[in-house]
Amino acid sequence: MKKKILYFKQLYLALLIFILFAFINFKLSFALYDLINIALEGEWGLFLDQAKLVMLFAILLLPVNLVTSFVKSFVVRDAMVHMKGDYIKKVFQKNISEFQSENNALYVSALTNDFNLIEKDYVEQIINMLEGFINFATSILIILLINPLIILIGVAMIGLNAVISVLSSKPIKKHNKERSEMMSKYGGFIKEVLSAFHIIKTNDLESRITETYHSESKKIQEKKYVIDRIMSYVYAIQNMNFGITFLGLMFFVSFLTLKGIILFSGVAVVAQNIDNIIGPVAQFSDALPRILSVKSLFVRIEETLKNQSVFVETKSFDGLKESVEFKAVSFSYSDNIVLDNVDIRFEKGKKYLVVGPSGGGKSTVLRLLRKYFSPNSGAIYIDGINLADIKKVDYFSKIANIEQQIFLFEETLRNNLTLYKNFSDTEVMDAIDRAGLIEFVKSHPDGLERMILDNGKNISGGEKSRIAIARGLLNQADIIFLDEAFASLDYEKAKEIEERLLSLKDVTVVNVSHVIIEENKDMYDEIIYVKNHMATCVPTLTAQHSQLESVN
Repeated sequence: MKKKILYFKQLYLALLIFILFAFINFKLSFALYDLINIALEGEWGLFLDQAKLVMLFAILLLPVNLVTSFVKSFVVRDAMVHMKGDYIKKVFQKNISEFQSENNALYVSALTNDFNLIEKDYVEQIINMLEGFINFATSILIILLINPLIILIGVAMIGLNAVISVLSSKPIKKHNKERSEMMSKYGGFIKEVLSAFHIIKTNDLESRITETYHSESKKIQEKKYVIDRIMSYVYAIQNMNFGITFLGLMFFVSFLTLKGIILFSGVAVVAQNIDNIIGPVAQFSDALPRILSVKSLFVRIEETLKNQSVFVETKSFDGLKESVEFKAVSFSYSDNIVLDNVDIRFEKGKKYLVVGPSGGGKSTVLRLLRKYFSPNSGAIYIDGINLADIKKVDYFSKIANIEQQIFLFEETLRNNLTLYKNFSDTEVMDAIDRAGLIEFVKSHPDGLERMILDNGKNISGGEKSRIAIARGLLNQADIIFLDEAFASLDYEKAKEIEERLLSLKDVTVVNVSHVIIEENKDMYDEIIYVKNHMATCVPTLTAQHSQLESVN
C-alpha cells in the first residue's frame, strides 16, 4: 500500500517545483554574495545592476513559494484519495463470510483514525522531507563553494539527530499500534451504543453506558498523552542540539572571518542559508520517528484485508440451464454441525419453500446457495459445474436476494431500486407494480425521485420489504432467493406478492421462511424441511398431481 504514494506522477511534479525553488535560492545566494563584494570594493557602477538581479530572484521566490504550497497540498490530497480508494477496493475483495464474521469497526477505524495518522505522519512527512532534503543539499553546495570546513559541524548535527530519531521511533511505534487497536474497539463500542439507543433508553442504561464511554475515552486520551509526552522529550533534546549547533556554527564562521579565511560576504550567505541546513535537519528529526511509527499501521491495515480462505475461481456463468444440486454437503460453524451429508436438487423454473426450526440450518442452506460460504465437505453443482469454481461476479449478476434485513442507501427511490444500473422507466414501473409499490410511488409528489433517508427511516418496514422485492424483480434474475422476505408485510400484501413471484416463468425461487401462507403453499413444487442436520424434500400436492398427470 505504501507504494501507492511513492509512485504517483504528482510526486515528481512536486520534486520539479522543489528543485526550481532551490535553483532560485542558489542564484539568489551568489547574487547577494557578489553584491556585498561589489559594495565592499566600492564599485558603485555595478552595484545598481547587481541589486536589480538580487531583487529579481527575491521576487521570484514569492510565486514559487505559493506554487510549492499548492503542489504539496495537491500531492497529499491525491495520494490519500488513491490510497483510500485502493483500500476500499480491496475491502470488497474480502470473502463475504469472513467479512461478516469480523468486527466492522476495524474498517471504520482504518478509514478514519488510521488513514488520518498516515496522512499526517507519513504522506505529509515524506513530502516535507523531500523538500527539506533538496533545500538542505542546495545550501550545503552553496556553503561548500564558500568554505568546506563549515560543513563539518552540520554533518555532526545530522548524525546526532538521526540517532535520536531512530531511538525515539521504537516506543512511539508501539504506542501508535496500541492506540490504533484501542480506536477500533472504541469505534465498535460507539456503533453498538448508537444501534441500541432505544434499548438503552427504555432499560435505564444511560449511566452505565456513560461510565463505560468515559472510561474508554479516557484510555484513548491517556495513550495520546503518552505519545505526545515522548515526542515532547524528543523535541526538547533536538531543539537543544539545534541551538548549540547554530551557535557553534556561527562562532566557527566568525572565527574563520577573523582569520581571513572567508570574506564578510561569505558570512552573509552562510547566515542566509543556515535555516536551510538546520530547518531540514529539524524536519528530518521530527519526521523520521513519525514515519517509522506508522509502519505498524500499514501492517495492521494489510492484515484486515487478508482473506483466510483463498480460492481461484475459473469458470464463467451465463445463467442457470438445468439445476443446482447439493451432493453430500456438510457444513459447520466451528464445532457446531449444521448440515451433515445433505443432498438437495433445485431445478430450473421450479419453486421451493425451505422451512425448519430456528437454528436448524435453513438459513445456512441459503448462504451456501448464495456463495457466501463453501461446504466443509461435499459440493454444490450448477449445471454440473462446482459452484466454488464459478466466478462470483458472474454468479451474483444472475441471482437476486430479497431479505428481511434490507439496506437502503440515502438516495432516491429510483437509485435504491435500480442500484445505479440502467433500466428503462417501463422496466422500473413494471417491477414496482408487481412488488405492490404503485400506491407508495404515487403518494409522494417526487415519485421515483423521492429521497430515502438513513436506511429508510422515513418509510415503513413493509415499504422497505417491497422495495427489496422490486429490486429482485427488476434484475430479472435466473434464481431469486428469499430470506424471510415477507416477515414485515401484512398477510394480504405478502400473499399477493408471493403469488406474483411464484407465477414467474423460468425463474427458480427458493424461499426460506417461517411465515407460511397456506393459500400459496401448493404453488411451490417442493417443500424442503431442514432440521437435525438433514434436509427432506416433499413435493406439494399440486406438484404430485402434475407428476401423476405426466405419467398418465
